This record gives sequence, C-alpha cells and structure tokens, in this order.
Amino acid sequence: MSIRDKLRAQESIMSDHDPFFATSERIVYYKDLDGHEEFSYIDYSRLESVEIIKEPNHKVLVAGTLLIIGGAIMASTLQYLTSWPTIIFGVGAMFYGSIGRESHYQIRASNMTNEELSVWRLPYWGSGSFIRTIKTVVGLDQEFI
Repeated sequence: MSIRDKLRAQESIMSDHDPFFATSERIVYYKDLDGHEEFSYIDYSRLESVEIIKEPNHKVLVAGTLLIIGGAIMASTLQYLTSWPTIIFGVGAMFYGSIGRESHYQIRASNMTNEELSVWRLPYWGSGSFIRTIKTVVGLDQEFI
C-alpha cells in the first residue's frame, strides 16, 4: 500500500518530509517497512503547537570540563600563568555547550501520549518547508517555528 491509499476522499498531499505528510485535512505519519505499516495522523483541529527543541552540545560540554580540570591541575601543581585563562575558557565552553542547539521539531496535539510524542518528532535540518506548510494551513498568527 502507499500513502495515497490512506487518504480520505478529496484529500490531497500538500507537502511531505518522509515519513510525514501534510495533507489538506491533517498531518499524516506513514511508514511501510517490509510489509509492516505504521500509520498515525493528527487533524489540524487537534494541533496545539510545533516547538523547536534544543539539546545541549555534549562535545563542547566535555571539552569545557577537560579545560577546567586541566587548568586546575596546572594551577595547583605547575603554577603556569596560562592555567587561569584555561579555566576561564573552560567555564565559557561549559556555558556555550549548555545553551544547546536546535535538534528537532516537536509536533504537539491535544491528548497525546508520550509514545505519540516520540513519533511526532521531525529533524530540525531539512524540515523547515514542511513546518511552514503546516503553519500556513493552520493559519496561526503566532510564530511557533
């Protein structure tokens, strides 16, 4: 089967970001894996928000931690002048890494379970056009992307 077999009468696909499809009536999640179909949808009337989720940059956090530890060791044992700038840069890296970066979009609808929330995550990179289509169809005046 294909996504076209799952559409309602007079429903058309306006945008897609596989396995997500924005139709004229709803947002559809459709995945066909070796004959096993996964199908879910959210009517636009149930849609509450689309949020950008940020996650911390763990590589920068680890680098900042290592700079702080290395600077502290240098300050306590070797008495290097560069140890204090190393500690300061380490703290800065920790703050920068904790700010985070955009990781994914989270589509939220009324009465969603945690399992459904995990299904309705779209990667941040490459999904902007799809999200703008949803925003246009729903007609939200607020900026939620």
